[in-house]
Amino acid sequence: MEVDFRSGFADRGFVVSDSPVVQPVAWVSGHLAELSVWSNITLAETTEGSRPQIVELELTRAHEWRNFTIAPAVRMHVYRDVASIYSSRSIEGWLSLSYQAGRFRLFSNQSVDLLAYRGGYFGDAGVAMDRRVSPTLKVGGSFKAGWASSAFNDFWADVDKSAFNLVGVEGSLTAYVNRHTYIKPYFEFSTIVDRAVRAGSARPTLFFVGLTTGVEF
Repeated sequence: MEVDFRSGFADRGFVVSDSPVVQPVAWVSGHLAELSVWSNITLAETTEGSRPQIVELELTRAHEWRNFTIAPAVRMHVYRDVASIYSSRSIEGWLSLSYQAGRFRLFSNQSVDLLAYRGGYFGDAGVAMDRRVSPTLKVGGSFKAGWASSAFNDFWADVDKSAFNLVGVEGSLTAYVNRHTYIKPYFEFSTIVDRAVRAGSARPTLFFVGLTTGVEF
């Protein structure tokens, strides 16, 4: 399980909360699949006067072959704004692909919404690296680019066009307190590069920092 403290929260380049949030997550893995329960709790009203609360369930089945990993997943989430009466729910299908190429990992994620904005597609691809600098410290970083269908951008930015949406980078430092416990400060930066989608986003460029604490058994 983990608890994540963040200065804000964004979903695939679009800011959901520009106020601090807490995001606990717990998961259990077995031979057949992994089940996780995640939530987002916004601690104060955003600049738009909302307080998003999200609960999400994810079921993932990972397949590994040599350096390749293929992980299809189903996500179900419920969104509620506690500052108003607005709420929504949706189901998404995900496919995560990765290839370990020495010190670097090539990855791509594809998602399709099946309920709220049916057929809305988002994909990204990039390169990541995790390197141990000591027995108790690990440095990580990634670069990615993302694109989306017209249904996705119409829902998130009120722009009915498919586009090359964003580029982003992340960095982290993981410190292991003991064999099972760790803390991880990190940062996240992304910017929407398509002119029309950028104009439809209230905050097209974001920079968030956070601290994750976790326990694994």
